Amino acid sequence: MPAKVILFGEHFVVYNKRALATALNLRLSVEVSGRGKDKSGYHLYIENIPSFGFQMELTEGKAQPFINYEGASSAIVYVRGAIEYLESKYGIEGGVEMRIKSDIPLSAGLGSSAATSVATIAALRRYFGVDSDSGESTPNLEEIREDAHHVEKAVQGNASPVDTAISAYGGYVMIENGKVKRLNLPAIDLIIGTIGCIPLGVSVERISELSLKTKKLVEAVKTRREAFKSVFEHIFNASDELTKEAILALEQRDFYRLGSLMNINHGLLDAIGVVPRRLSELVKLSQELGALGAKVTGAGGLDELGGAGSVMALPPPGDSDGAIKIKTAMALTGALTMVLKTNAKGLIVESV
Repeated sequence: MPAKVILFGEHFVVYNKRALATALNLRLSVEVSGRGKDKSGYHLYIENIPSFGFQMELTEGKAQPFINYEGASSAIVYVRGAIEYLESKYGIEGGVEMRIKSDIPLSAGLGSSAATSVATIAALRRYFGVDSDSGESTPNLEEIREDAHHVEKAVQGNASPVDTAISAYGGYVMIENGKVKRLNLPAIDLIIGTIGCIPLGVSVERISELSLKTKKLVEAVKTRREAFKSVFEHIFNASDELTKEAILALEQRDFYRLGSLMNINHGLLDAIGVVPRRLSELVKLSQELGALGAKVTGAGGLDELGGAGSVMALPPPGDSDGAIKIKTAMALTGALTMVLKTNAKGLIVESV
């Protein structure tokens, strides 16, 4: 299951404006197997989500610590939501071991929640024969995407279909009027800088806050929009036009224009209040060091939660030295930095 970046239109897509997203070559996987005779419920192992792991017993719809990891159950609200949704819709019952492995940082705007939701649903649907019962020999990507989107809405309160579409389909997708359209666009390199991935030993309260960061940010934007409706309408319309222009720039491989559009989009996100100081500084640093464009990606962040989130920077094409310079400078600020490629593959289901 791939990570993702929203290239254009985050937050605005919730209000039926266009958004463009792409899959990245970081992946998450969920393995499901039986628990053996007379064992019911769900036993969950999370091995290596950067940078911690734990295991726990999920019983009667509630997460209970299996090893003394205090209240870390709040970090897996999407797993629990996916299980509860599938039990309700398809009548599945537990008795399984679930093992999650991930290279995707949590609460960083890179789609960890959607990847978890889609992978959990796909793995459980395959294990319990939901696809075969409906006559499907291969995973029904649209049904899996819809199931995962229901989970995201239940957890976040108001979620766009962008993240779950990318997790299921991979490649590039545009969301327009709530509908998903897959696009054939060229792969590009992006420098990703992430602040605030959850470290080992973090407090329970901190995990809980970060795991629901997206919901808090979406609600905050909604409150501001209601207070300044006419102003926000112009901002939202500008974002819609930016996404349209960005798709044309990618189709024409006009990366200088694409970068300029990224810079403008970052300004719009700052205007609606989702750019914390630390992420803003990463964007400015990247721009000063020669990035064609840079912006916050995903939900953004909150200063009161330490500014956790991610930015993406578009290096000049063919300038490997320039990309290294930007990546190194980001890392020196304490950010987790990665050079990643867009247009990665989506859901892959394998039987073991």
